[in-house]
Amino acid sequence: MPTAAAVAPPRTLVYPSERTVVLLSCGLSCLGSGLLVATHALWPELRSRARQLLLYLSLADLLSAASYFYGVLRDFDRSSWDCRLQGALSTFANTSSFFWTVAIAFYLYVTIVRSGLGPGSWLLFCFHIVSWGVPLVITVAAVSLKKIGYDASDVSVGWCWIDIEAEDRVLWMLLTGKLWEILAYILLPLLYILIKKHIHGAGIGNTFQGGANCIMFVLCTRVIRARLFSLCCCRLRSSSSDSPDGPSHAPVPARARGSQESSRTPVELPST
Repeated sequence: MPTAAAVAPPRTLVYPSERTVVLLSCGLSCLGSGLLVATHALWPELRSRARQLLLYLSLADLLSAASYFYGVLRDFDRSSWDCRLQGALSTFANTSSFFWTVAIAFYLYVTIVRSGLGPGSWLLFCFHIVSWGVPLVITVAAVSLKKIGYDASDVSVGWCWIDIEAEDRVLWMLLTGKLWEILAYILLPLLYILIKKHIHGAGIGNTFQGGANCIMFVLCTRVIRARLFSLCCCRLRSSSSDSPDGPSHAPVPARARGSQESSRTPVELPST
């Protein structure tokens, strides 16, 4: 007797309105991330360390939103090759996005609270190792063990993630996203509280929140610093030239006066 075909797991109903909202959200995310990447590429003078970290977060978000967009449009009904590819890309990008978000918060903590240390190139290197390396290792392990596949829209809106038929799917859901998401929800408020406590301890209070943004995104940008310095110099020069005594004139040297007098044509007396 022929072997009966494997029956696909029951699929969770996804309404068209849910797909529309997810597609719109992915599109806006791609647009925003793309604009951040474009401004970083077009204007090199605006590149600072903080904006570099924002660039890497934008790249991860762009890849994540694009993979989810494809998954929702494709509306998978089985574990095909593009289902596994989309699931692998979204797993890597989404996990990397959590790591880069925490990295930016930690960078702010080091810059504001531990300003004496000074964030150097070694810190950026560590961010790259952790934020790209750990998601890559997790994704390769999940693909190698065939844990990524069709999830019957049980925990998604049409895209693929962890195979719904995997016995240890809850463990892999934690490893490929949910665990790092929970840790981010814990670490981000903790770092924010430490930064706010440091600012409050300095006696500045809530009014320094704009100052912290100015330090990170204005004073840490070379071209803005240069333009501010140029503007201050122009103001000083214009104020000195508009003084009540008027512009000061240096005395003309004697040699210059003699040359000026010799160059004058003598006036002829009228003939009688």
